[in-house]
Parts: sequence; C-alpha cells; structure tokens
Amino acid sequence: MRTAIERAARRPVKLGQRWRLIQAMIELSAKAGHNDVSIAELCAGAGVSSMTFYAEFADKEELFVAAYRSCAERVFGPMRAALFDGELAQVPALALRAMFEAIAEDPEAGRIVFVEALGGGQRMVAARSDTFARFEARVAQYLEQAPKDALTLDVPVAAVAGALRHIVARHLRRRSEDELPALVDKGLRWLASYARAPGAERWSTSDRAVRGVVATHPVPTPVPAMPERLPPGRHGLPPALVVRSQRTRILLATAQVTMESGYAAARVEDIVARAKVAKPVFYEHFSDKRQAFLEAQQYPTQFVLDRCALAYFSGAGWPQRMWRMLEVLLELIAANPAISHLRLVECYSAGPEAIRRAEEITRSFTIFMEEGYLYREQSRGLPRLCSQAIAGAIFEIVQRDAETGELATLGARLPQLVYIAIAPFTGAQEAIGLVEGMKASEAARTQAGRQGSRAGSKSPVHDDH
Repeated sequence: MRTAIERAARRPVKLGQRWRLIQAMIELSAKAGHNDVSIAELCAGAGVSSMTFYAEFADKEELFVAAYRSCAERVFGPMRAALFDGELAQVPALALRAMFEAIAEDPEAGRIVFVEALGGGQRMVAARSDTFARFEARVAQYLEQAPKDALTLDVPVAAVAGALRHIVARHLRRRSEDELPALVDKGLRWLASYARAPGAERWSTSDRAVRGVVATHPVPTPVPAMPERLPPGRHGLPPALVVRSQRTRILLATAQVTMESGYAAARVEDIVARAKVAKPVFYEHFSDKRQAFLEAQQYPTQFVLDRCALAYFSGAGWPQRMWRMLEVLLELIAANPAISHLRLVECYSAGPEAIRRAEEITRSFTIFMEEGYLYREQSRGLPRLCSQAIAGAIFEIVQRDAETGELATLGARLPQLVYIAIAPFTGAQEAIGLVEGMKASEAARTQAGRQGSRAGSKSPVHDDH
C-alpha cells in the first residue's frame, strides 16, 4: 500500500513542503510513536532539509500539533457534517458511522487523534482539549435540541468520548479498523441504555452525581514508601533484599520523575538521583529508561486487581459490588499519584508497548461487568461491546483528572462512575435509585461513626484505684 505522500506525489501539482512534513509526522508517528521520531527522520520522510523544517516549524511539537489538527479534521469533519445535516432522529447513527468509516479509511489519522495525541506536551494538551471541547459542545447542542417528547440521554459527554476512544484505539492496535463500521448498531445500543423519560433532568452531570461525604477506609497502598537507602560498604544484608530494595527505589523514582518532567524529558540521571543509587546500579536492573518505565507501569497491576476483586466480593448485590470495587480503585489511584500519573497519562508518551499495556489494563476491568449481563432479562441481550464502552468511559474521566492533577478529589466522582457502570444493565432510572441509596447508606454510616467517636471522647474516665 502506498503512503499518502507517495499517492499525492503522483499528482501533477507539487506538494507543499509544510504539507509533506505534516504527512511525514502522521505516518511515522502512527508506526513508531511520535516521541521516537527524530527531526532527521521527518525531514527524510518529507524529502526536505532541516533548514526547511525550521523555516516551517519552531520544533517537533509544533509539527505534531499541526499533524493532530489535520487528523482531527479528517476524523471529525464527516461526523460534524452528520450532526448538522442529518435528520435529528438519525443524527447519532449517521455521525457514528461517518466517524468509524473515516477511521477505517484513514487509520493513521485515527491513531494520531485517539492514541498518540494523549502523549503530547502542553501545546498538544491544549490542542486536544480544544478539539474535544468543541466535539463535546456539538454533542451537548444536539442533546439540547431533542424534542420535548424524546427520551433523555443521561450520560456525560466525556464518558461517550472515552468509550469511543477506547473502542477505536483497541481496533487500531489490532489493525482491525475495517470492523469499526459494523459496530455502529452495537454502539448505539450501549448509548441508548442510558435513556430516561422525556424531560427528565440529567442526573449524571448534576450535583447529585457527586459524593458529598467521602468515607475513608484503611486501604493498603499498592506501592510502598520509598525504601530506606541501604547502608554503604559491607552490610551483610541478603542479596535478594539488596536487589529488591534497589529495584523498588528505581521504579518509584521513575514514576516520580516522569510525573514531574514528563517521559520525554526524564533522564536516567534524574531517576538515579531520586532513587539514590549509582548509575551502574540502574543498568544492572534495566537496559534503558523505557524498560524501567514499562516495569513501573506493570509493578502495581496485580495488587490493584486483587484489592479490587476483594472489595467487589464484599458487596451484597452486583450494584453494591460495583460500588465497592470502584471505591477501592479510586482510593488506590488517589493514594499513589506518581504511579497513577505514569499509568494513566505518561504511558501514551512511552511508545507502542506502554500504550498496549495501558489499554489492556483498562480492558481487564471489564470482568467486573460480566455479572451485569445477568442482572435482569433485558440486560441479557446487550452486546459485549457495552463492557468495553463502560471501561473506556470510566477511565477517560479518571485519566482527565490525573492529567490535570486532580486525583485528590477523585473519590467524589464515585456515584457518577458507578452510575455509568451499572445503568446499561439495570436501566438508567433504577441505576439512579440504587446509587442514591448507596450514597445515603454511606452517609448514614459515616454520621453514626462520627457520633460514636464524639460520644466516646466525652465518656468520663473512672479511676478505681
């Protein structure tokens, strides 16, 4: 298959140098990840000199942002036309099909928009935020224009964006983007599962979907505190203890440095300084920065899943189990900001393997939705795509908070996230009642605990001696 540059080069019109650089960035980034593409490779791919590169762009990130905007237009342009030109009742199907067909036709553009852009610098963050803000505003405008007798679609627009991104990214990674158009009906069934009565207030984006009282539980953190530095010289400690201590220090230091500097700017020198180990010690454990990053990304995975599973099975019924599981997940994420930032944000800057692992981590949580398909008769026929969409929706919201450094208040989102998780299976209206009930029970327990603590503190002390 010829590249876009090769196809365009056959035209009689001479390609502009700026356009060729943009297209080279798209094609090379889609293959290797934008952080691993050098300016020399971009110039070679575009057939221009480095002098020409700097005449067109200040640096590589400026070119990456330009490539992103070009790709966003290719992906969202057809969808935008459907939003404005289609019959109101047909708009969701037309818009989703238009976007999926655009990605199937141009998977490189899809990968830039839905995968690579998440690993960009601050200018890319701004460009991506602007693009998705406009996309979400158009969707919100469509929802507001719905007739008064139409069902109310009660789901956050950010959740819809996250579901789409997760589904698209998975198919792009598997090179099965040609299957996307066939998923339109299944995607619409998931979306329709959040429908409520006409004229109903959207609960999922109201203050009622926020947790007013955040209960605290003694949840062990998946990442221990930085181990104490080993004493110098001969200390007689077991070799396994020495290796474990050094390795743990390096992994935690990698997370801390990448959260502060970003993966691209992080250096091995910074990591060993934070870990308080010698540089040769780093290379005894890891071949390079990327391997240390990948190990840090994987480090808490099994612990997190084990803790979530334990919490899940402590609930009385499936909705309560989802509440407990998500509660513990949010607590673990908030308790470990550095490792969470690495796993949720910086992973998109560390290359295809880190991205693959991040997507698999998200997908692993679909196991907790399986019981939902048995919750009631109507949920048995839902497509399994619902699980992928829900996982993508939840992690999108969490990832946005991680990106903006708002993990400390993540627990307040628990009611909203539980609603997103259970509504397709219970029905949206019943999901609201269930979540409100769990909120009330938690608030009552917290209040009773506080009263008990106050009563205990006021109890007289009797001296029998």
